[in-house]
Amino acid sequence: MKTVATITAATLAVAIAAPAAAQDIVDTPLGPRIELRVGWDRVDVVTEVRDGTERSETSAGDSGITYGGEVGYDMVLSRASVLGVYAGLSKSTLETCDDLSFGATVVARDCLSTGREIDVGARIGFITGPNSLVYLKSGYSNGEVRRDVRDLTDPAFSYRARRRLDGFHLGAGGEFGLTSRAYGKLEYRYANYAADRETIGQTVLENGVERHHVVAGLGYRF
Repeated sequence: MKTVATITAATLAVAIAAPAAAQDIVDTPLGPRIELRVGWDRVDVVTEVRDGTERSETSAGDSGITYGGEVGYDMVLSRASVLGVYAGLSKSTLETCDDLSFGATVVARDCLSTGREIDVGARIGFITGPNSLVYLKSGYSNGEVRRDVRDLTDPAFSYRARRRLDGFHLGAGGEFGLTSRAYGKLEYRYANYAADRETIGQTVLENGVERHHVVAGLGYRF
């Protein structure tokens, strides 16, 4: 969350100067848009253990490449700002595997990977130039996690499982006009998915999933 706060503060600082610059803007970034994007993806599983008197937290994760797209619509909020809605779909190459051994023999391979991710939300943008803006965004996220366990001694015991997680996301970014309709972009997004809770006697275990995206993209306004 520290990263989110830092980027948000920087975005707001730029936004303060935006109204003065917006007076001479002709190509306002409005209307329907579509974009493709690719970048860095990081998923962390955070485990918290509480027993009433003590609390401990551990985190483990891995990184991959995310790729996907977004469609949206931006409308006028004021002379220097816009309000938009969007929906996005992405996938990732992220996969992490562990070998399960019995003595010196590997008996199974346990792999965890990410499937598709859906985002729906709203954003507020502050115009900085022709077909250009900085923005803050927030909304709902639904991510998919897949587990593939391969039993190397008896394939009949191998199995695959898939789970979909609900959560929210926060983000900030900027778009810069390449033409009156085409634009490039950079964006950071943080997602947090609802934690699983399990109680064993007086001990409470919570497993949550956090996700970070840093992406670059190309978009077009219609």
